Amino acid sequence: MSEKMPVPSAADRLIFPILLLAAVSLTLGVFLPVVEVSNLAIFASRFSIAEAAWELLADEQYLLGVVIVVFSVVFPLGKIVAAAVLWRRYRADGRAPGRWIGRLEFFGRWSCADVFLVAMAIVVAKTSGLADARMEIGMWFFAASIVLMGIGVYCLKKATAPGPSKQKTL
Repeated sequence: MSEKMPVPSAADRLIFPILLLAAVSLTLGVFLPVVEVSNLAIFASRFSIAEAAWELLADEQYLLGVVIVVFSVVFPLGKIVAAAVLWRRYRADGRAPGRWIGRLEFFGRWSCADVFLVAMAIVVAKTSGLADARMEIGMWFFAASIVLMGIGVYCLKKATAPGPSKQKTL
């Protein structure tokens, strides 16, 4: 029995570059400032996710610091790497990783939690009247990485799904 590998479409070829772009966006989102907080229009502070996590760990707020590192850095990067590994494995041997893609989709729902938490902090700062807060470029890169990861996983799922044009010949 010989198996014929499916011919990749143009969209299939974009999966790896999309995942790479997601990784770059995530890196920029973690290290560039995500928010600027101004107090009394005199003092202003800009901070990144990495700086916030470092400050929390330095202030012995270990639980919160570790949660930020895990859910903002390790977890999203792990999803990108896992999707890339699944894609490469599929391209190498043709086995569809459906169960693993389902898990990536499930965990992908948690990605928006980080953006939501930062947005809530901005809203709280603005409504308290004590400070003014505004999103910085890092937040846009971080959000872009989440969107790109979602697109990458969706394309991976579509590319590896059995269908009439992707059935193996015996």
